[in-house]
Amino acid sequence: MTSSRPYHHGNLRQAVLDEAATVVRDRGAAELSLREVAATIGVTHAAPRRYFPGRQELLDALAAEGFARLGNRLRDAVDVSPDYPTQVQAVATAYLDFATSEANLVELMFANKHGAYGEAVSRSAEVAFAPMLDMFQRARFEGLLADRSPERLSLIFLATLQGLAGLINCGVIPPSQLGELIDEAVQQFPHRV
Repeated sequence: MTSSRPYHHGNLRQAVLDEAATVVRDRGAAELSLREVAATIGVTHAAPRRYFPGRQELLDALAAEGFARLGNRLRDAVDVSPDYPTQVQAVATAYLDFATSEANLVELMFANKHGAYGEAVSRSAEVAFAPMLDMFQRARFEGLLADRSPERLSLIFLATLQGLAGLINCGVIPPSQLGELIDEAVQQFPHRV
């Protein structure tokens, strides 16, 4: 059990999400139980079903919330500077910081097991990655990418970052190499073509 405070007449949906997020962060999505979440926040085992008919719907809501949090970090990173190389560095750092500090959540976000709430998760992902795409679109408009497709660059950049995060999270690459790897990854994306 976690040390969360019991729920007291407020936003039950958010209390369930908060406790579920703690379980996923600490133990992984496979360990999530609606019954345990209900017991921890001090409500009947049926109460969370008012908002989440089943475990998968709760997992989908957590994934959507994770994408929203990631999107906020990416948006803040792009807003750091109007300078494209600085933005690329900031976005890479923000993504990898999130993906390595929230490894279990990111695994859930990319699990592709989203049921009835799948469209909401997909929309959340699209919104989350919009700042990254916008960054490449602006760079192309400014003549920094020539004929390179911003959509493809955004996808390749995401795949590069997610690949690095996965290798760090599974222990293949030590976390101490993160800064160096971010610098190397950023150099793979053109500053002027």
